Parts: sequence; C-alpha cells; structure tokens
Amino acid sequence: MYWTNAPRVPSSLEIAREIVTRFRPGDRILDLGCGPGRTLAGLRTAGLGSRHVGLDTNAPSLFAAAGVGLPVVRADLAALPVADAAFDVAILQAVLTTIVGPGQRLAVLREARRTCVRLLYIGDFLQNWDLPYYRTRYETGLVETGELGSFVVRDQGQTLYEAHHFTLEELSELLGQAGFAVAQAVFPTVRTRSGNVVRGVSLAAEPL
Repeated sequence: MYWTNAPRVPSSLEIAREIVTRFRPGDRILDLGCGPGRTLAGLRTAGLGSRHVGLDTNAPSLFAAAGVGLPVVRADLAALPVADAAFDVAILQAVLTTIVGPGQRLAVLREARRTCVRLLYIGDFLQNWDLPYYRTRYETGLVETGELGSFVVRDQGQTLYEAHHFTLEELSELLGQAGFAVAQAVFPTVRTRSGNVVRGVSLAAEPL
C-alpha cells in the first residue's frame, strides 16, 4: 500500500483557527494518521493538550514524529491498540481521503468514537465539480473505482493510490453512523498534495 511504504507523507492542511479554540490545555489528544507529527507538535507548542500521541502505518513518518519528542505507535486505524475512552480528542487530518471505500472509512470513524470522549476534528477535501481538472478526475474515477468522488492518482503512468473527495452530506452521514454529530464546519481553501488549490472542509464533531 502506497501510504504504508511511502518514504515521505506530506500534509498540506492546517487545523482551522475557528475550530482550534475547542482544544483545551488538559486534553489527551490522539492524532490518527499523524504523519511526521506536525499537527501534534504545533498543538503542543501552543499549549493545547496535556498528552499528545500519534498513530500511523508509515514507519518513516513515525520515526520523524518520534524525533520531535512525540510518543507514536504503528497501527491500523481501523483496529486501534487503544483502550476505550482513553483520549479526549481525536484528529483525522487529510486521512479519510486516503481510505478506500465507505466501509473502511466508517470503521476508522467508529474507532475514533470508541477511543475519544469529547471531540473529533476532521480536515479533508470537498468535491470540486466546478474545476474542469477535477470534474474529469471524478468522471474517470467513477468508472475506475465505482464510487463518486473517488479517483486514482498516478505518477508517470504508475498507479500510486486511490483518493476520495467528499460532500458535506456524505461526511455528516458517516459521522452519524459512527456516533458523532457535526458541531461546527469551516470551509477553507486548501492545497492538495500535488499543489492544486481546492475547497476543503474542517469539522468539529461531538459524540452523540
């Protein structure tokens, strides 16, 4: 799998300022798909959270996160080695976009619900049908993947991974099925891994 073996996992998203105010100094924060730990390190520097733990499947990223002093675990995000209600806040920053299929996305969200008791933060990409480049990607991707909003990412003809862009309704429904309700939504303009400027979404969700 590309994201497990990639030598570097980039992150182009920031936690929305409008939502970061929901984070508290005493929070136990779990970053699911932490990459090199940039998000957790930023929260720690800002004095938000008393405990910061990162989980990922990518070994080079975990090595980088550990290098800035973060405790990390290599784990499947759909089967977390974490006790029930062990954390106050869970983060999924540009992670759901990389997970193939609604069933697997729901499994990850249910694990987030099991392990966090107060807040889930999601940062991800919305569908951009008004942009010709992405309209073509979505139309071709529907044929190739069978799912609207999904598309195959290639580099010089080589398949790298499958990505998914969401609708707000789709994310809200998945969150509801996992036991969350959307408490706040922000719609920033963001850059993708490849440098394209698109509409993103930042969500604060609370357990039902």
